[in-house]
Amino acid sequence: MEQATQHPRRVLYRCGTRTNFLCPCGAAARRLKQLGLEYRTERVERRRKSRPEIVELTKQPYVPVLVDGDEVINDSRRILQYLDWRYGDDRPESAQAASTIGADD
Repeated sequence: MEQATQHPRRVLYRCGTRTNFLCPCGAAARRLKQLGLEYRTERVERRRKSRPEIVELTKQPYVPVLVDGDEVINDSRRILQYLDWRYGDDRPESAQAASTIGADD
């Protein structure tokens, strides 16, 4: 588990569905929880036209979007791949070293 901070460095922008089992946004939330990563959830408007923050981040109105520090990842499959690569047990050694560099921030 990571140290608790006031403002998690990860933000998951997702739809308004309250369950984690009915939509791709929930798959991303489940993986974050499985990996024990601290994150903040931002629920966005149902209407795609009412998502300026998402368009600003990705140039597209679709969720889920994960912001992890300077990384912005959209699409649920890409988010899952990124989380497994960056924080999973079988991550590359360079990613393991990079994640420990900023651990004291």
